[in-house]
Amino acid sequence: MVPISRSTAGWERGTYGTVLISRMFRIRKFACCWGELFALRNRSFDREARCLRISESVYEGTFDDPKTDASVRVVPLPASAVDLIENWQAHARDKHRKPDDLMFSTVSGKPISPNNVLRTWVWPACQAAGLRRATWLTFRRTYSSWAHDKGIPPKVVAAIMGHTKVDTTINVYTQVLDGAVRNAADRVGSELFTIVHNPGGLTALTH
Repeated sequence: MVPISRSTAGWERGTYGTVLISRMFRIRKFACCWGELFALRNRSFDREARCLRISESVYEGTFDDPKTDASVRVVPLPASAVDLIENWQAHARDKHRKPDDLMFSTVSGKPISPNNVLRTWVWPACQAAGLRRATWLTFRRTYSSWAHDKGIPPKVVAAIMGHTKVDTTINVYTQVLDGAVRNAADRVGSELFTIVHNPGGLTALTH
């Protein structure tokens, strides 16, 4: 699945039917996989340190440790994400505000089904925006590809995404964004050589 380009990324604003979904997908842009996302508890959020502490994953309603040691990690959050989480927690139901309660859950406090989220919210939003159906892998690849395009070192991206090997980040999750190849050619080409015209009519290439 191709990552979402910046030209089409605006589809996620204002198209979901609930505040919950918009919060989830903004956090998705900070590199959690869906199993980690739906296992987040209120205590996972460290307001002072501006981070999420990933220590659990959930699959088909069963909680367990993340896949690898590298998956147990601290994910730093920008100020915008901190504000979103604080706002969400402030409006959560009283019975879901305890430290061990899931940050995102059903009305009864159970883990959310990732497939239900895709069918109910993500795919209709994609259709409305004229995009192909996105999957959970789409969002993961989008984060990695945007980070790469921004020049973030691969080892840093791998640490944030919870990958043991940098090769996984580069070869599985990072893709070339639209226009990136042309931008690279223009940037390198404009700086690689400068043509100098000599008075005698000769030309020389200088680095």
